[in-house]
Amino acid sequence: MVRLECVPNISEGRRRDVIDACVEAASTRGVRVLDVSSDPDHNRTVLTLLGEGGDLVEAIRDLAAVAIEHINVVEHSGVHPFLGALDVAPFVPLEAGQMPAAVDAALHAADKLAALELPVFLYGEAASNTGRAALADHRRGGLARLTERMATGEWSPDRGPDRPHSTGGAVCVGAREPLVAFNLLLDTDDVAAAKRIAASLREAGGGLPGVRALGFFLKSRGQAQVSVNLTDCDRTSLLDVVRRADELAAAAGVRVVETELVGLAPRRVLAAGGAAALRLPGSLDRQILESHL
Repeated sequence: MVRLECVPNISEGRRRDVIDACVEAASTRGVRVLDVSSDPDHNRTVLTLLGEGGDLVEAIRDLAAVAIEHINVVEHSGVHPFLGALDVAPFVPLEAGQMPAAVDAALHAADKLAALELPVFLYGEAASNTGRAALADHRRGGLARLTERMATGEWSPDRGPDRPHSTGGAVCVGAREPLVAFNLLLDTDDVAAAKRIAASLREAGGGLPGVRALGFFLKSRGQAQVSVNLTDCDRTSLLDVVRRADELAAAAGVRVVETELVGLAPRRVLAAGGAAALRLPGSLDRQILESHL
């Protein structure tokens, strides 16, 4: 069997007992939990799992069962967009030539999650067609909008029921290349400034290739944040993101004071800058993916 990475996100970042129960559910069947990153403002936890494809599929199924038992998305609040208790589960190849194995694992996981009465939307390389490959297309408008789209037949799930689970919502399952989740903290509480910077940073707005970005206000810190997903590390580096964000922030009369990496990233991505240049606190060793393999 091929060893893969899986990076499930759950819609809980505040209740430690629920997070621990989810981590325990995911760490069975020979699967290793490499990293757990929780954020109370996003109310979200990102797990990084490592294991053989079949083991990861079972771990995701077990994780989803615990998540929908303890997380009610109808009552969920957080700045990050979400669709479900187990919100997203991407399978990621660790070596060249492993994408078919990642797609196969994603499709098997989709079947397991559908058996839990979760509507499953496939994205990335596992998408049912190229018009549904972007995760953002499934998420647009959040769970309330997705519920409407499902009811009218505009957006049907690839697996599972044609309506959201009563507590678990829906889940997106995909196969993709490595993605780097990277946050930039501003020296202001002006969320409008963060949203303007995000709009100019992201590829869809004419910004940097492979960059998706949103602006948020973090109540626990009293700061605005630009949350970045870097989907193509070969076309754009993290240092490119920081430098461009600095330019945009200066134009807005604010500064990027600190950054943070969510989860793990490949060594080659972090090597092209270093902690000081990227404004990351502390050592990078713990967040280098290869350090855990």
